Amino acid sequence: LVHIAMLKNARVLAAAAVASLPLASAFQVAPSLLPHGAIRSGRSAVQRPVSRREARSAPKMVAINPTEIKEHDKWLLTLDHDAFRSDVGALGKKLEKNQGEDDVKHLKKICLWSNACAVMGLATMWFPIGSVMNVFSVLMLSLWTMSRWTTIAHHTGHGGYNKADETGFFNSRGFAQGTLFKRTTQWFDWMLPEAWNIEHNNLHHYRLGEQDDPDLVERNLDFVRSLKAPMALKYGIVAFLACTWKWFYYSPNTYKELKIMERKKSGLPVTKEMGPSDAFTLKAFVDRYIPGMDVTVWYSFREFMTKVAGPYLAIHFFLMPLPCLLISTVAYTNAVATLFLADVLTNIHSFIIIATNHAGSDLYKFDEGCKPNSATFYMRQVVSSANFRTGGDMNDFWHGWLNYQIEHHVWPNLSALSYQKAQPELKAICDKHGVPYVQESVWVRLKKTTDIMVGKADQRQFPSALEKTSDLKTWSAADTSENSAKLGQDVKVQSSQTPVLA
Repeated sequence: LVHIAMLKNARVLAAAAVASLPLASAFQVAPSLLPHGAIRSGRSAVQRPVSRREARSAPKMVAINPTEIKEHDKWLLTLDHDAFRSDVGALGKKLEKNQGEDDVKHLKKICLWSNACAVMGLATMWFPIGSVMNVFSVLMLSLWTMSRWTTIAHHTGHGGYNKADETGFFNSRGFAQGTLFKRTTQWFDWMLPEAWNIEHNNLHHYRLGEQDDPDLVERNLDFVRSLKAPMALKYGIVAFLACTWKWFYYSPNTYKELKIMERKKSGLPVTKEMGPSDAFTLKAFVDRYIPGMDVTVWYSFREFMTKVAGPYLAIHFFLMPLPCLLISTVAYTNAVATLFLADVLTNIHSFIIIATNHAGSDLYKFDEGCKPNSATFYMRQVVSSANFRTGGDMNDFWHGWLNYQIEHHVWPNLSALSYQKAQPELKAICDKHGVPYVQESVWVRLKKTTDIMVGKADQRQFPSALEKTSDLKTWSAADTSENSAKLGQDVKVQSSQTPVLA
């Protein structure tokens, strides 16, 4: 009887709160936080009886002082989480169902474009440094490397073609993984594909904007943001990172995430004091020898060079241009120099289109995790991501298909072609539900990202009081392994020995 009385009182309070919404009352109740049986628009909140199971699982009703809600957060007061999730989920299912041969043909066209860039770049890389042909070669080689990663390997690694490609070549379970031959012929870069699959496809996508997100720019650049130095020096550090980030930061950091996952699967401890969320760069191998520096070294420099960066450095930059010796020694030297110049350019290009996807004072960060494919999950992928100009294969090719970042984060396992189809429809859904959908020029996003990096601006904090509590989740190592298996990227523990730690 007491329980029934409490449920009735809750519905009466909810109804009173809804009735007070049109007035400038002292407190409001977010519609998405009402008891399950309540209706959010105009009708009485007292309808059918609420079962005990529904009462237990319903999110808590939170009294919110409207004067404490910032103007840019007030859209949350009227968001119908369940309706938003229904619309987004239905669109995702429709897109996935309609994928097929056309999607594979589209990817093969992008492969053709990428390979054409490779042929033109390799054929001209021996020309004198600084010549017109040399500049052309640098551009083509840069586009080749960038497109092979951001469009081909990226969407294949997410399983975007697992069902559509009957040959199994573009399949997340084996693309560029397992052997050095597959890595060199399918996707060859500074990062180890298996490590990138863990860091990006799993941790970044499932924990976007959280402290466990390995790509959270505000946290990773904290050493620059907090540096007591002239702003010119801070911009100089950012410029250095833009030119080197793939081999200086991204390659060692993605491998760190793989080693942490192997460590957890082996039953070895990973504590907060070890700094598992801290960015791991090549600088750590030097810092460990500096007195007073507290650095966890997850693996040795020798292991990193042997398994991750070394093969790419030796094969891509020194072995691949060997045929130029048939022309002359100078031609070989020019080719090696051209490949390094192209690497700098592709670092800058990828930095501009990747680092800018989730950074800016208009994008949210979060205190807690959330359940995959929940209403909160879909909402977070939208409000913590930014799109660039979209439309047309040539425009999208130059953007590495990262101009569809919102759509990609909402449905990571779709094809590049599906994102083109999805963009206007998802934007319309967000407009319908009042969910902020950020789409700006990549140059505008670069400015906002740089402001975060140097400490001129802060990422927008999501108000915890407006979270849908039933969607929240505390992550564990088991969750990460399970998600990896669902993506077709099962983690293989390479050694039972304790990783190198210092």
